[in-house]
Amino acid sequence: MDPSNAFYQSLTGTSFTLLGLWFAVVQFAHGGWRTDPERHATAMHLTLKFFLPGTLGLASLLASVNDGGLIWRISFALGGLIGLVESVRYLRSSGGTAGRVTVRTLSLADPLLYGFVAAAAFVPPGITRLTPLQIEGIATGLVFISGLCGVWVAFSERARVESTDRRGDPHRSR
Repeated sequence: MDPSNAFYQSLTGTSFTLLGLWFAVVQFAHGGWRTDPERHATAMHLTLKFFLPGTLGLASLLASVNDGGLIWRISFALGGLIGLVESVRYLRSSGGTAGRVTVRTLSLADPLLYGFVAAAAFVPPGITRLTPLQIEGIATGLVFISGLCGVWVAFSERARVESTDRRGDPHRSR
């Protein structure tokens, strides 16, 4: 079996599995993942880091060897551009609480990573010891790992608790 195919099979299955789990967290977890605009933007940004690697991995598996890599190259170039645009949009939006600021800081590398995904689609075979699909594997793997780090930071964020100030007014503390 081609090592690239084995890698993309694993990446695709893992990405879509974690995407489903992440959707469940966003849907059912407390903390405003769907109601707080900043938190929702962070959740959608992290979602893309599982969706795109899974989709791109699937495109690489479905691509025919006979087409010269045209299908996967177009898929990876488009996926990289989509990720690049979304990550720049996310970084330009307003900041948030400490946990989201940490996710935003981790996300500073995202435009570079997605640019790497798009650019690697144009690498001709034989330029490096790695095949073009192996280079893409490194790029999409880094996007996926970045998503895992972002989810870990989101899960490690302390829960907001209700407290009462000196006047007896309840408010949320952070």
